Order: sequence, then structure tokens, then C-alpha cells
Amino acid sequence: MMKLFTGVTLLLTAMLLFFQAGSAQNLAGTDALGRTLLQHDSVGDARPDRKVAVFYFLWQDKAPRKYWDLSKIVSAHPEVLNDFDNPYWGGGGMYYWGEPIYGYYKADDYWVQLRSIQLLTDAGVDLLVIDATNTLTYPRQADVLMRAMDAVRTQGRKPPKIAFYTNTASGKTMQKAYNEFYKAGAPYRHPDCWFYLDGKPLIIGISKEAAGKDYASFFTFRESQWPNEPQKQNGWPWIEFTRPQKVYYNSRGEKEIVNVSVSQHPNVEAGMGGAAFYGNRDNWGRSYHNGSHGNPARDLPYGYNIQEQWDFAIKQQTPFIYVTGWNEWIAGKFSSHDGNPEHSWFCDQASPEYSRDIEPSLTAGLKDNYYMQLVNNIRRYKGLPPNPSLSAPVTIRNFGDWEKVTPAYHDYTGDTQPRHHAGTPVEPAVMYTNTTGRNDLALMKIARDDKDIYCYARTVSEITSPAGSNWMRLYLDTDRKAGTGWKGYDYRVTGGKILERYTGGRWKKTGTVRYRVRGREMMIILPRKAIGLSAGPVNFEFKWSDNMQDDNDPLDWYINGDAAPGGRFNYIAAGS
Repeated sequence: MMKLFTGVTLLLTAMLLFFQAGSAQNLAGTDALGRTLLQHDSVGDARPDRKVAVFYFLWQDKAPRKYWDLSKIVSAHPEVLNDFDNPYWGGGGMYYWGEPIYGYYKADDYWVQLRSIQLLTDAGVDLLVIDATNTLTYPRQADVLMRAMDAVRTQGRKPPKIAFYTNTASGKTMQKAYNEFYKAGAPYRHPDCWFYLDGKPLIIGISKEAAGKDYASFFTFRESQWPNEPQKQNGWPWIEFTRPQKVYYNSRGEKEIVNVSVSQHPNVEAGMGGAAFYGNRDNWGRSYHNGSHGNPARDLPYGYNIQEQWDFAIKQQTPFIYVTGWNEWIAGKFSSHDGNPEHSWFCDQASPEYSRDIEPSLTAGLKDNYYMQLVNNIRRYKGLPPNPSLSAPVTIRNFGDWEKVTPAYHDYTGDTQPRHHAGTPVEPAVMYTNTTGRNDLALMKIARDDKDIYCYARTVSEITSPAGSNWMRLYLDTDRKAGTGWKGYDYRVTGGKILERYTGGRWKKTGTVRYRVRGREMMIILPRKAIGLSAGPVNFEFKWSDNMQDDNDPLDWYINGDAAPGGRFNYIAAGS
């Protein structure tokens, strides 16, 4: 009987967490450039009729032998640019323009795909458009991606869904996608991952090539729209070569979609490589804006090019904005199109400036700036629900007192599993291993009375014994000013009980605080006076972190241990 009661209790608790997790939680945060995320008071109410699509790539597989990162090759050996067969090219093939934050990963690395889905869910992305324009559909990699989507969905979240973008041999490629992913009995069928438009799963391609096929009535079709083609009815553009961008209409004559892209190559013959390495000035890099190429040495991290397009796109009030792109990363090395046989041609990616990935990068100071910019612009376009307020003040004496405290702040679970997966480099072979995941943070709460602030955390499994200062750490931004403290954080609690304040450029111990752990629950009790909060209303940001490896780098929160919320995000605790 006791076992039955326990099982039912756990089931009811899981159901409660599921439905709570589906409620909105507005995250705060500031990027490395000092740009603070907009909140409801700036962007207005949520507008569910607006959707964001992001171009998504699954082709990361193998890099050349010995050398594969263009930013490193060209920096160390600039002579390669005038020697097509130079040994420092590493044998040719597909090259990264820079290094992703998760390393040179393969697209079937679930550890990476899960993190991407979490980031894109938090950003408010609705649709991932998988690049199948060159006939490949990447079924094994797409299956890993959709398993990550399913995992996030089971937690009550709303992850992006998928559609395929076809072009070359479009009819055959759409047939392949239908056979692999959509039809009854398909080996990689994930129906909950399908994006629906006009009542059917969406696919993008050349619709006339679907005539007579068994999938012709299954999909809603949108047309593959290349930037150098005449504007099509129902066209969905993956990039634009005009400023401002074109607005595309559906068959009902309604405005439907506009594209924004990190950078563009209107001179396709020069490609991104011609602009990056050989002085071509026809293409537009990340720093391009106001008709000028800008100053990449200064402007690169800011995303001026795509911001100019966002500003235009949001004003159009279309139901869709299509963003290019998240994780393309690589481009093939081919013979130059400029008539010099010693030059190399890279079409879509070539350098930090002439690339178009938003996924965080370790190269050229890009960090997560473009991701945070994406979040802010999606908020401008789609709005946000109001921030939830803390429930009435209460004195917490035991763990049972937390049951009636609201709101519940949720973190993704299942992301502390180890990583052990081969990367794309062939020689030397790279194996990515990460075993820093420890306490999987699940649910957080904040309570207060006139004397104390109470901070609660619940994990998936029993909390480990205290081990080092990075164990179950709590960060507080008490003044909500990004320019004060360490990355905005004024106080932190380390090792469960050591209260520190950031002052004079370093963390200094100011005292100790009380904390309790029971199974998978933990609470920290912070005297208001100790953290500079007087009695009455509160308005601060907070973050939990376990097993951070680099105390000086917020990017560590994307990679190691667990952070709630992830990356540079914070929860907001506000109430009268």
C-alpha cells in the first residue's frame, strides 16, 4: 500500500510539474556587450499569430585531415590563400569558418542537439527549417534532433517543430523526406515534431514536382525561393540579396513571410571567400549596415547587418519571419571563380565576418552575442506575457511550507547526462567528453518575509554531498543593474553557506548563511540586510549553478554542470 501511495504521489507530482512548466516564465539577461533583454513592459503582450522560423543544418560530419578551421588556418598560414594545394589546407573538403561553443561537433551528437533545442525554445523559435536543398535529408541526424525535441516537449515546453527545405531534385527529395519521416511506418517518424500550416505538415520545395506523387495531398507546400529568382507566390526565402528585403505573399494575396540573415553574398561568383580573403566588396558581412561595410574589427560582435533587417521585418507585421541561420558552420573548398587557379572559393561561409551562424561561437569574440540578439528581436516581434508576481510574503520554517509558494521557476532536466561523442575532425581524431553534470536542477522558488529572503531548489535526484565552492551555487543580481557586480551579479552563495559580494573587482566573503538539504530539496536563507534588500517589495534576479568549471566565464553555463536558467539567463523575482 505504501509503495502504491508513493507511486501515485510521484505521478501526480510529475503531472503538476508538467503543467506548471508549460506556463510562461520570462527570463532576464544581459549579453557581453551590455545589451539587456526586453521584458513585457517594452514589447507588449504575446502575439501567438506570429511565428519565427530558423534555418537549421544537419550536415556536420567530417572535417579535412589535420586542418579544418579557416580562422586558424588563414591566421597562421596566410600563404594558403594564394596556393590552392598548400599542405596547410589539410587535404581539402569542408571547412569550418570558426569554432562552435560545443566544439567541432557531429550533427548526431544528442548532447549538442538537446542544448540547441533548449536555447531555441527559450528564444521563442517555432520552426526549424532543415536544409535539404542539396538532396540530402540526413535521417539519422534528424532523428537525433527530433528526439531532443520530444524530450523537451515531455517537460511541458513548446520546442520548435520541423519542416524540410528542398530545391535540387525537389520532387525526389520531398519523396525521400516523406518516406523517411512522415508516412505511416516511416523509420524516423515523430508526428509531434511536424510543423503544421493550413492544417497539414509544411514542406518547402518546388510544388509542381509533387504532381502525381503519393505525398501530394499530405503536405502544405511553400515554394523554394532563391534570392536571384523572380518573386514567387507562396515563396519562402532563405536569404535576400536586396535592401530592404522583399515581403512574400501567399496564394490568398496575404503578406506571409520576410527573411532576415546574418550576412549575404549577392555576388555569388565571389562567394563569401572572395569577400573574406580576396578583397571583393560586393557582399555584406555581419558588420554591414546603412550601405556601408562598417568596421569589422570593431563592429563584428554587434550584428548590425541582421539588426537592420530585423527592424524592417518587424514593421511588416507578417505572420512569419525566417532567420538564416543557426548552425551551418561549414563550406566546401572549390576552385576559384575569379580566374586565378591558385585562389580558393568558399560560397556560404568563409570567416567570422562573412559567415551567418547565430549559434554561440568561441571565435573572434562572437560568444553568445548573436543568440541574445535573436532572443531580443523575437520578443520585439512576438511580445511576451506579463511577468508573474511572487505570492504573498511568508516565513519558511520547513520544506512543507514551500508547497503553496508561487511561481515555480522551471529548468530543463535530462541535460546533465555525460557527453562522449566523436567530433568531425579526422586527423587527429577528436572525442568530446564531458562528465561535469551532477545535480540536475528542476524547480526553483523564492519566498520572503520582512527579515529574510528564502531560496529553494529541487533536483531530479538526491542532491550530492557538498563538494567545493561550485556546489549548488546561487547568484543574485539584487539591483538589476548589468553594470554592477560580476556580470551583473552582486552577491553569490558558494558551498551552500558562504555569502560573497563582488566588490573591488573580486568576490569577497561577507559572512555565512543558513541552508538545509533534504533529499532532492535545498533551501538557502538570506538575511535581507546581508544582501542589501530592505523590508517590503522585492525586485531582483537570481540563478542557480552546480559544478561550474570556469568561474570567470558565463559561457561555462552553456557547457558544464547545470545552470538554472541556462546561459546568461536569470529568473526574475518581483512582488509587493
